Order: sequence, then structure tokens, then C-alpha cells
Amino acid sequence: MWVLLAIALPLTRTLVHRLALAAERRDPSTRTAKALHQADSTVTAVSRRAARKAERRKAERLPVTPDEAPAQRRDRLGAASATSAPTCTTSPPGP
Repeated sequence: MWVLLAIALPLTRTLVHRLALAAERRDPSTRTAKALHQADSTVTAVSRRAARKAERRKAERLPVTPDEAPAQRRDRLGAASATSAPTCTTSPPGP
């Protein structure tokens, strides 16, 4: 179920956003454009809320030292998520 939501929410957000932009370009005063704009705002808010919750859950799982301040913990969490992608530090073999 969670996998379905993890895939469906970003796809829905993208689809609704594109539809809202297209409707606004055609005629921003129509009911459809206004409804799509409202739906876009709602889906974006839900998506951001889900991302914040996931970040909080990740922060709760990280071990905390007794002398670590909350700000340091947030910095460490931000650094951990920013460096989560593997990087290649070796150069390819030469000729």
C-alpha cells in the first residue's frame, strides 16, 4: 500500500499541476481552471506534508549523543540526505 502511495502521489501531483497550468493558460476565469488550481494546491500541500513526516521519521531513527543539540541533529540529518547518493572517487583506468 505504501509503495503504491509513494509512486502515485508524485505522479498525481505532476499530472494535476500540468493540467492546472494548461487550463490557466487557456482561460484562468473558468470553473475548471479554478478547480484544477485548488486541486494542485491541495496535492502539493499533501505531498510536502508527507515529505516532512518522512524526514521526521528518519531523524527519529538516527542515534543521538547526549551532548548533541537539536540544531546539530538537523544539520547532520540534512548532510546525511544530501550525501546519500553514491559517488565515484576513482578515475577510470588509463590506456
